[in-house]
Amino acid sequence: KTSLMVDLYWKCYAYGDELKPHIEFLDGIMLSSTRDIAPSCVENVDELIERQEKSLSQLDSKRNVVVDLIGKGKVILEHPDKPKFLEGNVKRIEEGWDDTKQKAQERLKLLNETKDAFINYGENNEVIVTDFDIAEEEIKKVKKHFNLEAAVADLKKRQDLYNKSNDTITGLFNSINDNYNCMAQTIPEDKKKVLTKEIKAVEAKLEVLGRFKEVVTKVEELVSNLTSFDKNLKAIDSWMMSANAELVDIKDASGKMLPEDRVARTMDLQEDIAAKIEILKQDTATELNLLPQGEKVPADAQAFKDELARITKYCTDLQNNTRIECDKYSNDVKFWAEYRTGIKEFTPWLVGAEKAAGEGLSKPADLDEVKALDGKVLGFDKSCENYLKVLLAADSAAKKMTTHTEADGEVAALRARFDKVKAVAEAWVKKVDTLVKEWVLLDNTVVELNSWVAKDKSAEGENQFSLEKMESTLGELKNIFKQKEKLVEGL
Repeated sequence: KTSLMVDLYWKCYAYGDELKPHIEFLDGIMLSSTRDIAPSCVENVDELIERQEKSLSQLDSKRNVVVDLIGKGKVILEHPDKPKFLEGNVKRIEEGWDDTKQKAQERLKLLNETKDAFINYGENNEVIVTDFDIAEEEIKKVKKHFNLEAAVADLKKRQDLYNKSNDTITGLFNSINDNYNCMAQTIPEDKKKVLTKEIKAVEAKLEVLGRFKEVVTKVEELVSNLTSFDKNLKAIDSWMMSANAELVDIKDASGKMLPEDRVARTMDLQEDIAAKIEILKQDTATELNLLPQGEKVPADAQAFKDELARITKYCTDLQNNTRIECDKYSNDVKFWAEYRTGIKEFTPWLVGAEKAAGEGLSKPADLDEVKALDGKVLGFDKSCENYLKVLLAADSAAKKMTTHTEADGEVAALRARFDKVKAVAEAWVKKVDTLVKEWVLLDNTVVELNSWVAKDKSAEGENQFSLEKMESTLGELKNIFKQKEKLVEGL
């Protein structure tokens, strides 16, 4: 057994000696793949890439030998009496190979990325300068267009150009920063300072995008205002034809219309015209800020000015013609307004009064409630009298109009409804008044009887009153109570 152990240990030590140059080789590759580097130009990077590729090539050439050594070590490891250091040697060569290979590949990848970053950084800086110049030129080309169709088309073009310029320049600047961040992993500090200064200079020029956006936004506002202005003019232009037709119809149908209808239609038309005139006043104020002023006005802007003037004149003439037509019935307008005001005040009250009359009166339980009810029905009756004055005033105003057939019919219908409510109010006043008197009489009779009974007691405490008087008084109380109950039920 001793001979076997000696042979085993000899193999393990021989294996360790065999590994030594290969481990030293891997350590050398690992050192070259992890040491600090500071390339200051693409040529330096190319040199480092060449060296790293050579290291990887050397690794690949040693691959079979290392794999064989690992396999050989694992065979020895199968011996149950193997020394502990053998496992460490096998692990060192196996893991050392994997780690070295990985680090070498990572360093080569970093170097290739750094090379691309150097190249792209230079190219992107050249391209972005050109794009800055293009953006400046496009800003100068932005002009106001007052033909709406042309303005909308031009806006779309400007928005597309801005978006393209913004995307391109922003993308290039982000790429420049990405290129720098990649290079900053390896380049020396003095190189970083130079590049940082260059990037700051590029960043300062990004303000051209802000100016480009600003001029495009102004074009957007112009087109939005032009669109709104154009819609207003077209809407009023369409409306004024129908408004003029309404005035013609009022004139032509005057013989067939009730005067109050004619007054109402004319007043409605006047209100509509006045509202449109206000819109035109706003459009006129808008035009002063929206369109060029002075002598040399562009033709497309002048077209808007002429259209605004045409529509304004048409509406002003229509307003004057409608006023003339309405002035013929100025008194009717006044009386019609008084009449409608009265009817609008009277009708809601009448609806509420009819509802109250339909609901009836509450049943009082004592004298205080009867008195409260009496005040309520008297107030209701007084309200009827007051609102009758409103209806009569409206009727009086209507009768002063040239023709008031429709108003007469409306007043008559309202008066008929009012008379029903008034009849209920008067009946309530009469019933409640009688009920109050009966209830007061009942209370007074009870008080009188109690007082009389108290006074007719003898000194011995015996009652000395007349039986006939008691029976008479109680009979009277009974009759009054029945009458009171009857009146309550009749409310």
